[in-house]
Amino acid sequence: MQMAQDNLQIKDVFEQNTLNVIFYDNSFTKTTFFVNTLPKWNIPIFYLDFDLLYSGYVKSGQTPLSKNTTLFCPNTGNLHKNLKVVIDKISKMKSLVIIDSLNGFFNLLDDRKDSGKIINSFIMLLASSAKNADSIVVIGSLSKLIEEKEWVLYNTGRRVIENKHMTKIYLTKSNGNIIVKNLNSGKSKRLFSLNSRN
Repeated sequence: MQMAQDNLQIKDVFEQNTLNVIFYDNSFTKTTFFVNTLPKWNIPIFYLDFDLLYSGYVKSGQTPLSKNTTLFCPNTGNLHKNLKVVIDKISKMKSLVIIDSLNGFFNLLDDRKDSGKIINSFIMLLASSAKNADSIVVIGSLSKLIEEKEWVLYNTGRRVIENKHMTKIYLTKSNGNIIVKNLNSGKSKRLFSLNSRN
């Protein structure tokens, strides 16, 4: 399947809901997915890189940063300022927000007992603001599916935020290809494959 067709399909899937989550079990697979798909978007992209993998690719010159992408590397000192900027932008103009990753977000606030509530509040605020301009929020989550059919974060076991109006995508790697599946329709539906160089 051609890349352009693939990307139109994933755009269509993401635009079904304001809030989207991408589950994966390998951070390099997730980053390769973003590297391949983000340059095809023609709307402003705000990339909050909590695990610093994507920004590492950019800084090393392995992948160029597209002109419409603003890259943030949040830390405890600039987190609120960065989120304020993003919320303001996405509420005024249709944009794509990437939170990469939920695990990194939790690690940043690891010393806070109420980190779960804080992060959920931030995500709900982002999603609420995004609706004003039909913006899209995509959250990357290094996760595994437990017996109770719930997605939990690797290492911490925290439950991943759930919302009935949320698109769920699962990335896996097979024979050098990234397999992209839509989990929303009862049975997971394979959308397409991307060639992976990593």
